[in-house]
This record gives sequence, C-alpha cells and structure tokens, in this order.
Amino acid sequence: MIYYIIPAIIIILSLAVIIFIIAKKIGNLATINIESIAEEKELTVKNRIILDRLKRKFLLVVNFINDFFNPLLDRVGQLFSNFYKKISELERMAIENKRPLKSVDDKQQLKDKLEQAEQSFDRGELLQAEDLYIEALGLSPENVEAYGGLVKVYLESRDYKKARETCKFAIKLLSKKSGVNVEVGDKKHILACFYADLGDIYQIEGKELLAEKNYQEAVSLESNNPRFLDLLLKISIMLKNKHKALEIFDSLKEADPENKKLPELRQEIDEIS
Repeated sequence: MIYYIIPAIIIILSLAVIIFIIAKKIGNLATINIESIAEEKELTVKNRIILDRLKRKFLLVVNFINDFFNPLLDRVGQLFSNFYKKISELERMAIENKRPLKSVDDKQQLKDKLEQAEQSFDRGELLQAEDLYIEALGLSPENVEAYGGLVKVYLESRDYKKARETCKFAIKLLSKKSGVNVEVGDKKHILACFYADLGDIYQIEGKELLAEKNYQEAVSLESNNPRFLDLLLKISIMLKNKHKALEIFDSLKEADPENKKLPELRQEIDEIS
C-alpha cells in the first residue's frame, strides 16, 4: 500500500509547484503596461524612419561626390599615364636607336636647339635651358651633348637626384656594345666626363666610396687626363688611402708636371697616418 502512497505524494507536490509557478507568471503579466508597449513600438518605427532618411541623404551625397570627382580623377590619371608613356617611349627610342636624324633640316634644328640651350644656361635661365635640351632629345634621343647639358642644368640648380639619374642614363647609353653616334667630340672622352660628373654628384651627397669608384672609371678611360687624376687623388686622400694616393700622385705629376698644387698635394699625402 505504501508503494502507491509515495508516488501519489510526489505527483501532488509536483502539481503544486507547477500551479505556483503559473500563478506567479500570471501576476507578472497583469502588471505589464500595454500602453508602454505601444509607445515603444511607435518610437522604434520613428527611429527607423529617421535612419532611413539619413541613409538616403548619405547615399545622395556619396553619389554627388562620385559624379563630381570621378571625371577629375580620371583626367589626372590619364595625364600622368600619357606623361609616363612619353618618357618610356623616349627612353626606348634612345636605347634601341630607332630614331636617327635623316634630313639636313632636322640636323640644323637640333644644332639650333643645343645652341639656344647653351645660351640660356649662360644667362642663368635654367628652366628654359632644360626645356630646350629636352626638345633636342625629342629630335635625337641618343644625343649625348643634350644629356651633358641637362647634367649641367641640374647641378647648377642643385637638383642632384635628376643630375645623378641623367648621368647614369648617359653612361648606359654610351656603354652599349652596339655603340652610339656621338656627334660632338670623342665617345671615350665624353663617357669619361659623365663618370667624373657622377663622381662629383656622389661626393656632394657624401658618398665618397661611390665617388671614388666613378673617378676611377674616368681615369681608366683617360689615364693621362689631369682633371680626372686630380679628382681621384683628392678623394683618395679624403679616404686616407695613402698607397693609392701616392700611385695617383705619380701619374698626375707625369701628366701635369707644371701643376702648382703638386707640393701641397704631396704634403697632404705624407700627413696620412
């Protein structure tokens, strides 16, 4: 009998607990303010409407900015693209030597441009000189005299980066195995001058080892040139390379025995520890 009473008690207790919980929930539901629910819904709807309006206005502003600036940006991008293509084409023609001067008129026009550029440089009109040298390169992309003129312009205006890159390109142009039609002076001498100019630029920039390397290239091309020997000697003294300085000093003394600075240079060499 007791086996039936215990389960019955458990069932009755369980029902009592369930009834208590439901009664408590019903009490809580009775305290909910229906009007507050309606107000919250109305506020939510208003906020959504405001956000939708702001979103539409933002999209209008974005579309206006795109419509206004995109053509401008496209135009600027096109200008840079065209400029880069012109520069690349100029370099390609110079390297491949695909644009030789054919007519007498072209040669005379090139000569006139170079003379005008030189005159502008002498007057201190550096921007005009630069433009004229570039126009000369448009007529003859392999003309090393125009490159040499640009180097002078950039050195005078202290634009050492442009001067350095122009020297490097001219050296590359002159060093091609296929050769270049050098119209003024000797190819070997002009190449040596570009190496010396590049050495000067590196020395100005405080890169003495690179300066020495390029002066050495100039001397290798013209071993008896007093200017190149003097430059290499001075940079060797600066780098405190006594053995090399003595060697270059002997070469300079032989190439330019009347040089009044020889005793002074020799003293500087002797003072190297």
